[in-house]
Amino acid sequence: MNIKRKKAGSSVSKFPVQHRENRYDMYRLISAVGILVIIGLSVMLGTQYLQQLKVQQELAEHEKRLEIKEQQRQDLELEIERLQETDYIEILARERLGLVKPDEVIFQLED
Repeated sequence: MNIKRKKAGSSVSKFPVQHRENRYDMYRLISAVGILVIIGLSVMLGTQYLQQLKVQQELAEHEKRLEIKEQQRQDLELEIERLQETDYIEILARERLGLVKPDEVIFQLED
């Protein structure tokens, strides 16, 4: 039987040491690039998320303003309907302009 013994310190791989180091450097480079890509994507996603939150807040503000304007529009439409009635016009003339009918007497008390 011919048994060959390996010397202590001999490499297990049949590839030269320089080739293994080049391979190790290539793996390190690929890993670093992968990590940078992941970090870049995370930053981009975070930025997009913050922009989406900002847009949602602006949308909520605009919707609130729209509701207020809609309520004002409804109030103005109601005022227009009231102004078509002569009784309402008479009330406004008395309150705002101080108008009186020809046969009325107004007493004003000063404090």
